[in-house]
Amino acid sequence: MRLIIEAPLFASAQLQRDPFALPTLWQLCLDRTCHYISVDPPDAVEFREWLNGLPAQGRERERIEFLLEEGVQRQARDASTTVIRIADVPDVDWSGKVPRFSLGTANALLREPLSVVIEGVHDETFLKASVPFIYRERFETWSRSRCFKLEHRGGIQNLRHVLAKENLTPELCLRLFVMLDSDARKRGEPSSDSRRLANTCAHHGLPHHQLERRAIENYIPEPALKHWLGQQHARDFDEKWLAKLHAFRSLSEEQRHHYNMKHGLKKDRKSAEGVADIFEPLIAQQPDKAALLEEGFSSIVARAFHERIEENAFTEDGQRPELMRLFETMLRAA
Repeated sequence: MRLIIEAPLFASAQLQRDPFALPTLWQLCLDRTCHYISVDPPDAVEFREWLNGLPAQGRERERIEFLLEEGVQRQARDASTTVIRIADVPDVDWSGKVPRFSLGTANALLREPLSVVIEGVHDETFLKASVPFIYRERFETWSRSRCFKLEHRGGIQNLRHVLAKENLTPELCLRLFVMLDSDARKRGEPSSDSRRLANTCAHHGLPHHQLERRAIENYIPEPALKHWLGQQHARDFDEKWLAKLHAFRSLSEEQRHHYNMKHGLKKDRKSAEGVADIFEPLIAQQPDKAALLEEGFSSIVARAFHERIEENAFTEDGQRPELMRLFETMLRAA
């Protein structure tokens, strides 16, 4: 989160009323490096006089200057999308484009980690397995330091229910990120439930990412899928599963991205929407391959993410652009 301290705060009565509030703010930013600070304006008399009044001995001035320099660099290379101003206000002022917090309310907000709302434990494993190398250190460090926490809230309908039930105050919306399946049967056509959830997020200004592929299972790279199936079905892999895997591999990119990995074409056929038209050529022209894909790979196929998957497997599967957007959006919201 980007924190902009308005310079008049340094000459305000807030510092006298709570002399520990400002040191607490500095320490929170040192402990949770997802937050960074600037002073507006940086050369203001109030700030310079306050800074010059610090004890000559000790490291407080050195720490503050370090934080301010780090803030300049962060803003230049990786600006946060969550911004608040810390000002001489009694509580929180929401009247402007950027909310203005008192020191006390700002510190309370900063103590709260970003809640990354996902459907379940397999979504968590997917995130940990697929984070690109460029974001991996930050993802792991910020996770350990409680800059964010992963919260399992169930499927899309349950997520919608949770968001509808929760009191989505402006403060809470500053500490939420939502990742949701698209449940799309074909490219660019999320399910109605997924669209409604994405619209709810947009309405409340919640940062979110709606997966482009149908579900997290559609992000299992084929080598990882083969490895997992081989472990689960060591005795009959060649006889029962290899042909299915070859049939899946022969699908078009759009078909692979929107195939029902858990339950196959059979489950889709029984649904109200039926089998998506992108599979009609397969069913009509290659019925033998279609028959192999009637059943999915397993209701627990997402456990393939529990195995170590090399980053180049995600890259070769064409996932890198979307994964970069997903993690950039999530981490910049923190």
